[in-house]
Amino acid sequence: MILAKSCTSENVMGSSLPMYTLQEWSEQFPWAVAGITYKGAVSDIFDLRKEDINCDDRMQQIQKETGFNSLVRIPQVHGTNLLVHDSELSGYIVLTEAADGHATCRPGVLLSITVADCVPVYLLDPQSRAVMLLHAGWRGVAGKIVTKGIELLLERWRSQLEDIVVHLGPAICGDCYEVGPEVFRSLGLTKPTEPTPVDLRGILTRQARDLGIKKENISVSGDCTLCGERDFFSHRNGDVGRQVAVIGVRP
Repeated sequence: MILAKSCTSENVMGSSLPMYTLQEWSEQFPWAVAGITYKGAVSDIFDLRKEDINCDDRMQQIQKETGFNSLVRIPQVHGTNLLVHDSELSGYIVLTEAADGHATCRPGVLLSITVADCVPVYLLDPQSRAVMLLHAGWRGVAGKIVTKGIELLLERWRSQLEDIVVHLGPAICGDCYEVGPEVFRSLGLTKPTEPTPVDLRGILTRQARDLGIKKENISVSGDCTLCGERDFFSHRNGDVGRQVAVIGVRP
């Protein structure tokens, strides 16, 4: 299974939902849905916040317009805990167990995370039709959440490394994400003497490659949530809104 070696692009979904979908994945894996929301119309910003009274309505809209039986949201804590959904689910579900990634092979279950600079990591095994979605900020990258995610696919679904495909979605880029020496130390990098930019998607790519994922099976979005031209929320830019990244096996 070979993806384009260049960045996988996000194309606008053909509905009223402000969501980009992964073009190459849509073509190669028509049984799956993978995408991410964006701000949308100026008159009706598609905003996702914990304190937003419209949050549940927004999430239910995503579930309805993607045609899934359920949409699962996890409480994210910048950790590396992963959950698996084996049973049939219905409706919009907010779990209570903290996690920064989840996986399923159950048709009709749409996985979600929220991001606004952190990296949404999409994983898919076309053989078992298992899908996974990870939330990777610098703490998750330091904890090797992508490694743990791949290992879960290998253990739970007997996936083969040569089959697994990975996409690193819109996030703050390596030119914009300036962090202090303590972050470099946590990431196992040479500690600079002053705040310096770091490329989280570059590190995630290396971690996946080190575990054995084929180079041609890893794609990276060209979008930066801070300096990019597309209308994404950015925490570094002072936005309180969030994108919703989703992946699931069609019902």
